[in-house]
Amino acid sequence: RSAQLEKEVAMLREKIHHLDDMLKSQQRKVRQMIEQLQNSKTVIQAKDAVIQELKERVAYLEAENLEMHDRIEHLIEKQVSRGGHSSRVRSKSEYVSRYVGRAKRVTGPKPLPLIRVVET
Repeated sequence: RSAQLEKEVAMLREKIHHLDDMLKSQQRKVRQMIEQLQNSKTVIQAKDAVIQELKERVAYLEAENLEMHDRIEHLIEKQVSRGGHSSRVRSKSEYVSRYVGRAKRVTGPKPLPLIRVVET
């Protein structure tokens, strides 16, 4: 009877050891998955920041483009009317405030790059 109980104890210890190994393996896998999730989250946040920056740059460039169109229209009107009435040319800041405001901001406002427009 004692030998049979020792045999059962040895079998149960072996099962416990096997289950313990399985548990440790599962914990390692869970830790790896958590680490991958955190890395993915960091990558996504970085890409979101780049997307936001690009949206702001696009809005700024759209505003600048509209300003240039207004200037061209103004110059054409000046040439056509030769000193007559002309429409008001809006400033870049008016366009920038109008179009940059449309871009959804995740972070605080960033200074806009200095771009010089040269008229010839």
